[in-house]
Amino acid sequence: MQYYYAHTGHKGSLDALRRGVAYIKKQNDETKLLVNDFRAGIVAKELGAISATTIETIADIDLVLELGDTIVIDSTENLPKQFKSYCDHYKVFRVLLDEPQEPIFNESIIDISKKENLLVDDVYKVEQPKNKRVIFFGGDSDYEKSILKHKDFFKELKANLLLGHYFFVNYEKELKDFFVDIYESEDYKEIITTSSDIITTSIQCAIESKISGANVIFIAEENLSLSLSTLFINLDIPVLHKYDLSKATVLLMSGI
Repeated sequence: MQYYYAHTGHKGSLDALRRGVAYIKKQNDETKLLVNDFRAGIVAKELGAISATTIETIADIDLVLELGDTIVIDSTENLPKQFKSYCDHYKVFRVLLDEPQEPIFNESIIDISKKENLLVDDVYKVEQPKNKRVIFFGGDSDYEKSILKHKDFFKELKANLLLGHYFFVNYEKELKDFFVDIYESEDYKEIITTSSDIITTSIQCAIESKISGANVIFIAEENLSLSLSTLFINLDIPVLHKYDLSKATVLLMSGI
């Protein structure tokens, strides 16, 4: 049996989950998805996964696997003390997005900062007619309510908001006055594939949007690794390091 462990959580993103579902849909054999919360399991089904099993942390993987199983680990968690045991008893793959790393034991590395290793659902590769609109997707959670700090940026760009799956209940009521329209998180695939311009803080969303044919701007909320910066250059995705209205306007007008 093969498993894909996608680390999820209410204060984080669902980038790993989206990669996991894309990976599973490409496999000819049965691959089961492991996540960390019930909500992520619901989203997985929306994205096309048949089912998902919830475990608490990366340290609980061995509660599910049996000797000889394959596990793909897509997580930013610290590796558990029993990771060597994982490698001894299972066929282990680690998904990496930042700087390249050598295997710690005998696991295999999947470096998704390389263009040829991207894990993207084929639905984003199907050309769709584009609606002329600017969409902002600020990831699946906004625990600090940081979107509120940049309301003038969104107002000036006449942007629309795509909600994250972990946004606070009724948060959209605080946001509605400075976005043209607000789209539900369940509409993620439809909005990403049919929008002309997308601004996002999500790495996976930036990649999916670009592959779907949108004009994409990535806003980096922290410093990017050299590998990730190179990937964005190769994909022709411009990166802003703050909510710079003048630069964003130029990029949207030029279609770069």
